[in-house]
Amino acid sequence: MSTNATQSAGQVEQFPKAPVDRTLSDQLRQLRDMLHSEFPDAEGVSLSFDGQLRAHIDIRKGEEILCVETKLSSLAGGKFSQVQRGPAPHHPFLHRISAAVDR
Repeated sequence: MSTNATQSAGQVEQFPKAPVDRTLSDQLRQLRDMLHSEFPDAEGVSLSFDGQLRAHIDIRKGEEILCVETKLSSLAGGKFSQVQRGPAPHHPFLHRISAAVDR
């Protein structure tokens, strides 16, 4: 049995290198950072996934809702669709603008 162990201890093949594509985490981080830079006055920017990737921007001032909705729908070449507004969960004084993220 020990002779088999010495015979099989030879060369070890390396794993193939992963493609240079960005990881999913990097893509999501870039998306979140883009939203942060486009909406610097937002109280919060988050992403969620429940069968569909959605972006959420929470703002305090009601006057900014229309501006955020308009900007979001034209941002990144139309990457965001189904823009909706509503209250931010657990934050009674914030407004949430949400949109589906298309590839």
